Amino acid sequence: MVAATLIATVIAAGVLLWPVLEYLGGTDSSAVLDPVIVTDYRADLSVDREGTLTATETLTGSFPDDRHGIFRFWDVRDPSDDHVRLIPYDIKVTRDGHDEPTDLVWQQGRAFRVAKIGDPDRTLTPGEHVYVISYRIRGVLSPSTAGAAARASGSWPADRDRASFYWKVVAGGWQVRFDRTEVRVKLPTPATDVRCAYGYDDSGQCELTGVGTDSLTIRTGVLAPRTPVTIRAAQDLPAPDRVSLPWTPPYDGVLGQSRVVASGLGILALIGLGVGWAWSWRGREEPPGYPVAYEPPPGLGPVQTCYVMREQVPANALVATLLHQAQRGLTTIRQTEGSTWRIEAQGGDWDGVDRVTRQVGLALGVQNAGGAFGADGSVTAGSTLRSTSEDIAEDTKAWARGEGLVTNQLSEQIGRFLVLAAWVVAVLLVFIRPGGATIWALPFLGFGIGGMGLLFAEVETRRTAKGREQWARAGGFYRLLSTPSAQDRFDFSAQKDLYTAFVPYAVAFGCADEWAKKYKLSTGQEPPAPSWYFGPTTPHGLFGGSTAFAGFESSLRSSIGAYEASQSSSSSGGGFSFSGGGGGGGGGGSW
Repeated sequence: MVAATLIATVIAAGVLLWPVLEYLGGTDSSAVLDPVIVTDYRADLSVDREGTLTATETLTGSFPDDRHGIFRFWDVRDPSDDHVRLIPYDIKVTRDGHDEPTDLVWQQGRAFRVAKIGDPDRTLTPGEHVYVISYRIRGVLSPSTAGAAARASGSWPADRDRASFYWKVVAGGWQVRFDRTEVRVKLPTPATDVRCAYGYDDSGQCELTGVGTDSLTIRTGVLAPRTPVTIRAAQDLPAPDRVSLPWTPPYDGVLGQSRVVASGLGILALIGLGVGWAWSWRGREEPPGYPVAYEPPPGLGPVQTCYVMREQVPANALVATLLHQAQRGLTTIRQTEGSTWRIEAQGGDWDGVDRVTRQVGLALGVQNAGGAFGADGSVTAGSTLRSTSEDIAEDTKAWARGEGLVTNQLSEQIGRFLVLAAWVVAVLLVFIRPGGATIWALPFLGFGIGGMGLLFAEVETRRTAKGREQWARAGGFYRLLSTPSAQDRFDFSAQKDLYTAFVPYAVAFGCADEWAKKYKLSTGQEPPAPSWYFGPTTPHGLFGGSTAFAGFESSLRSSIGAYEASQSSSSSGGGFSFSGGGGGGGGGGSW
């Protein structure tokens, strides 16, 4: 259960953190030639004393006949501070004076807020169109120490307690050419120290007016695609608080962009983890003490003995049962050619064996003398073996309930359903990503991880007092088969026949090798050959990691595999610059 919980934790972490890989993977950086030309770009930017920007951008563009509209994206990261987020809100768009359909989405985790403007089912009429985009952003006033320019120039006032407006007034991600631009900036205090440049290498100088006042106007001529215009204006007021988060932008797609939401969901996840763990712990059964035992519980076959101890049908249930039939003199096992095996009926007292052993004999047609079954790798044999294996599991569970050894536990069954549902909901939330973050799945993952123990088969039932008594006997017998602790008290020399009698049980428990080694260490001899096995391989190796036993099991698997295959086939930079810093990153284009 611990291993399963650890694996589930690793899977949950991978599921939650995949937006980080999306972020680090970036986007296609190849240049796209946009046929639209913006003949006139005008923007009005107003910043209040709290650092909130109210912006209106007016784009007049010339459109060809194959465009649906435009898109505008905002880079919410601040190059000068990884913990600040500049998130646009109250986004409104009109075209030619009328409201325009706008879809808002996140890209690259939550690094970019994108407005897809236009109707995908309709193209624009060719010619001139005017788009007006309005929005607001909090926290645009940064400390005067922020940014590359402040570090590069000793003349710039570097007072962390004072504010500055460091902003791309024309975003550098526009894919279109601008014939001319004009941006009017309204600041909360007069700006006496102002810088302006365009291009990422500061190669262009702006036409700047209004220095010394609270109203600036920035004009440029033609701007090539992907050319930012950046200003930095010192403000004579304290730097206001900004929208900041404890984590860096790559984790926005995981944690979102709200401390309160992330903290609340984290607390719910811890609660879910605790509830799941407590529910899972309640479903556990404390093992009884294992007494010294020199035989299996009376009347129980190998599969039943393993089941009352583990509440699981063993993986080798069919093989163990076939060996048990042969050991009881009901059948013989004969290796014919290569990996082909034949089970031959010998008659005998089938009423004297357990229910599971009888059912397997009936299914394979070996209950009456003269009957035989061949595990020859054929589709027919495989179909019979597969259905018989499935019936063993059902018969064993039905027997345990009928004998009053186990009882169904409704609370554990409900818990199992809720754990499975939690995983399903978590996966759905990861792909839906409400608010663009996977953290909404965290409470469900917490409960799913804590309740992993409820998914184990043995949790759906609980042993009765009678069942615990049989569990103790089976556990003592398993210890005899699998450990050397009773070696000096078990006299193989006087009871050689018990070695082969217990081989089917060792196979069911998965400790045939240990049982064979125990015999050899005790007697100094190889394990005896069973009288019911006929084959060319060395008999003593039949059960202890042998080629013969491996071949027998392989033949059964081959037959089942042939059947399943038939079913499958039938259904088919270095350095920094002034213009490279500051907020207001983003851009747009047409589509």
